[in-house]
Amino acid sequence: MARAFRKFLVLLALLVACVAASRAFAQSCDMYSTDFGSFAGPPDLTDGELRVLWCENGASVTGSNFCPTGNALRLDAASEDPVVLIATGTLGCSAIEISFKYAQFAASGTVVKYGLTNATAVSCTASTTLTLGALTTTSGACTTFSATIPLGSSKGVYLRLDHGANTNAITIDDFVIRRVGCCNTSGHSCCVAGSAGCVDAAVQSCVCAQDPYCCATEWDAQCVTEVTQFGCGACGGGGGGGACATTLAIDFGTLFSGGSICTKFPAVFERCEGTPPFLTSSLGCTGSGDMAMRFSQGFPYSAAITKCVSLASLTTPGLAFSFSKETGTLGPRIDVSLDGISWTQAWTAPITYAGGCTALILDLSPLAGETSVQFRFSSGSSIASLATFDDIALVEIASPPHGCCETGGPSCTDAATASCTCALDAFCCETEWDLLCTAIATSYCGAACPDLPVCGSPTAGNCRTAHATPACEDAACCLSVCAVDTFCCDEQWDSVCVAQAQTLCGVNADVDGDGVVGPIDLATVLARWGDTGSTADVDGDGVVGAGDLAAVLSAWSV
Repeated sequence: MARAFRKFLVLLALLVACVAASRAFAQSCDMYSTDFGSFAGPPDLTDGELRVLWCENGASVTGSNFCPTGNALRLDAASEDPVVLIATGTLGCSAIEISFKYAQFAASGTVVKYGLTNATAVSCTASTTLTLGALTTTSGACTTFSATIPLGSSKGVYLRLDHGANTNAITIDDFVIRRVGCCNTSGHSCCVAGSAGCVDAAVQSCVCAQDPYCCATEWDAQCVTEVTQFGCGACGGGGGGGACATTLAIDFGTLFSGGSICTKFPAVFERCEGTPPFLTSSLGCTGSGDMAMRFSQGFPYSAAITKCVSLASLTTPGLAFSFSKETGTLGPRIDVSLDGISWTQAWTAPITYAGGCTALILDLSPLAGETSVQFRFSSGSSIASLATFDDIALVEIASPPHGCCETGGPSCTDAATASCTCALDAFCCETEWDLLCTAIATSYCGAACPDLPVCGSPTAGNCRTAHATPACEDAACCLSVCAVDTFCCDEQWDSVCVAQAQTLCGVNADVDGDGVVGPIDLATVLARWGDTGSTADVDGDGVVGAGDLAAVLSAWSV
């Protein structure tokens, strides 16, 4: 019996080895991807010895793409032959896999060429004498091109998109690079899916002893699950039973990996909704070797929902994150839930956005002490808004929460006002909420902070009445006037400013402020006839009289 059992163990070990070998036979892993989302051009990648460096050679990013997937790289001249250096250093990669989509209505004569190299810097004139294939489909259809380039003893390859001798346009999109035979380089958390292995040697050894695939080929979602399953460590809880995690921190890594965010980061996200968010290396919150979460289009909204987290250990909890978006569009947004069923909107980005990447800290102090909180990061829109999230983390807010009309630590208690203000001045949410932040919040974000000499402050004075201090209480009207006469906001709101307000703001003859000019306004002017310093002084000449009566009658709207 003992001999038979030992024989069984030997056969089992051989079977495991064979399975591991078969799984590792064609091992390849993600290295780089770009969807050309930024008009600045495709991003370069520098990650350790890995390099993806572009020479655009006159090609440019366009928003007019034959493939219905947003921006693309456009080539429309014989001189536009972009070159890409793909370098793998001493990692021992055996091949490079490339794929991309292209479309053209008329033959451009574009040929994909390459040349092996050991270079680490891109050259626009690199030698690319070998041919991978020609891009020949001309129906305007979105066609996929893919190929594998054996590296042999070389450490990299130059790839050239060689446009023919004509001016016919061709667009290139969704450019993906994978490396083959060198995926045993680990650099990610054991609780995050990625290349083979993980940064914690003890956890890695424990998992791979029972599932060699995780160190031979890829540290996938199953490997992340096995960290806890095999008793090798802990990767959080919630979303499926067990205690909720006490931390939340994710920066989405440095290497592109296709597919759903929820598949790639199962230790953080419980599930996705709609068409799942995905990784991007373009747009405002990313850079070379820095991924972010980007949303898909469609309804229901593209969303990723975290596993539950406990806020019990934080006195004044906050959610730190960075976001970017396209101005004039809805979303993105963050919702919270205490039961995973009902959701409350906690934050949404302002429609008007200055661009770039904005860092915020969302005040979660009303949720202090809660032991099961989930966050839903969503597009907030059914159309493309180029919205991204990055560097998401639960934090302890260093200073006590304060109102938006009070100075103090970063951000303020009204999330909408804070978001609007920090989109205009990131300092207010990154460093300190100072007096300038309260002024911005008052003039542009509806905070109505008193005792400030700025547009929108309720104590700044009536826009229809001259006064010795600058600005006036109606923010929109005040900003309109000061855009053409800065004296009105720098020095004092004099009679000239009042006259400009009457011209630019439509209803300054609306004495009672009900939105129409009618009998009550007329009666007020007649009742205050001869008064000085009255709101019935529509023309701002210092006294209620014939000029004010004429202004009311000329603006009569009922």
